Amino acid sequence: MRILIIFLIAIGFGQYEYSLEDVNTNSELYGTSIWYPSLSDYITLHYFATQGWMGWTSIFGQLSDFQEELHSEGYDKVIIIGVGKDFLQDSFGETFCENSVLPLVLDTSEDFINFDIRGQFEASHKEIVIIGSDGNLLDRIVMDFDDITPYLEQMYDIIIQNYDTSILGDVNSDGTINILDIVQLANMILLGQFEQTADLNMDGTLNILDIVLIANIILDDWPTSTTIILTSPR
Repeated sequence: MRILIIFLIAIGFGQYEYSLEDVNTNSELYGTSIWYPSLSDYITLHYFATQGWMGWTSIFGQLSDFQEELHSEGYDKVIIIGVGKDFLQDSFGETFCENSVLPLVLDTSEDFINFDIRGQFEASHKEIVIIGSDGNLLDRIVMDFDDITPYLEQMYDIIIQNYDTSILGDVNSDGTINILDIVQLANMILLGQFEQTADLNMDGTLNILDIVLIANIILDDWPTSTTIILTSPR
């Protein structure tokens, strides 16, 4: 089932995907592989930079502050990723990351001109490529200045307009997953209805498998100290 889910996500992503180690020691994701598939349900902003250039370093720090602001407003599933160049990391990586908690991955090149990820994203230097949680391209923004202020409104609007607030398994959209979602899902199955948030295994249909998956979510969240007492009717 997990293979099926990853396969379906991969269909959506196609052109835009990579999985590389985060090398920024200030990042919470340091040492882990990002961005696909672990963050494939996030809106991602990919900042194509060159370590060692002061203006680009400044932007990386400002973008870090922007992400923190987004998360404080509840937009947790947004992540900004710096895409640097591997041959510059040893000389300039520490300085580049000193004011940023954003993950940084390293693009590679055999000739120091044509880089793998930049080629895949068709990205230019100082460009931010914004990818939606469905893997589709949302926008491209070239940072012509060393201050991100002129671009904040554009980035913010794109994120707000495309941010998915639905919770997979929250069938009745009340913000939590519980027995009421199972009841509603069972009714939808009987009536032949379909709702994306109820299709937990993403197979395009609602059936008993989706009920089982919701039940597993509920059981995983059930307090281990809770004791359920069953009594027979008198």
